[in-house]
Amino acid sequence: MSRELVVVTSSRWLADDLASAGTVPVRHTLGLDIPDMGPGTALWCSGAWAGRLIASRFDHPFLAAGATWMTRVPEQFLRRRLVAGHLGDGQDVAGPVFAKLAEHKHSSIPAKVYPNFSDFEKLVIESFGKTASLGVNWVASEPVSFVREYRCFVADRAVTAASFYVASFYVDSRSAGSVTWDAYTSETSPNTGVASAFAQQVLDAMGDDQPPGFTLDVGQLADGSWAVVEANAAWSSNIYHGDPAGVIESILASQHHDADARWSWTPDETFQLKARPLERRQP
Repeated sequence: MSRELVVVTSSRWLADDLASAGTVPVRHTLGLDIPDMGPGTALWCSGAWAGRLIASRFDHPFLAAGATWMTRVPEQFLRRRLVAGHLGDGQDVAGPVFAKLAEHKHSSIPAKVYPNFSDFEKLVIESFGKTASLGVNWVASEPVSFVREYRCFVADRAVTAASFYVASFYVDSRSAGSVTWDAYTSETSPNTGVASAFAQQVLDAMGDDQPPGFTLDVGQLADGSWAVVEANAAWSSNIYHGDPAGVIESILASQHHDADARWSWTPDETFQLKARPLERRQP
């Protein structure tokens, strides 16, 4: 089956970067309606747009690690205690705690360190309402400070592309700064060799317990050790300065109709209820 990639974004540069690989045909669309897609079509799109496609009753095989995958990563690779849950399930985490929505990004609910878990929970309820918030998955962990972070694209248990995306530093004892991936070109971006090697160790340790395609973010701590930051869907992750061919390989791997159903991406109910169906393109 021939493959192609449709890139749904207002950022044309992303589609152009991926097209430069020359491995599969790449089409760009703003996503105002459902694009023409055959059985071999893969998508790069936001989670919000993917939710709209699902709301349109369009069957597409979005795959992802899922809300609880990180809890199964061995602690030697996490370097911290990490838990995941469903809002309202009675779990609590002693603060201060780093907390985030597990499957979505929302501007009013930043992924950050909260004084305690109840502050995070309160913010979610204020944003969505108490009843609606019960459809939200979260991940929380002991806070750690990464000095450098890298994104690794994964296909079939192997790192296929990697990119630096942020470095943090202290300006003085009271303020901090950061340098992000766009301060570099693809030629001058920091080397990813050590990050990729560490990510591959994690993949080897997880064995069968990983989706066919996803992204694994890893980071270096101040003491020089490495830890897993988070896992995300390859089909919605910023590619930064990752090698386009390797990125595409991961995106294609993240969308197979015959994949194990346990890796099927399911948007949180809270978000899916608000997703507006897309219009179908007229012939």
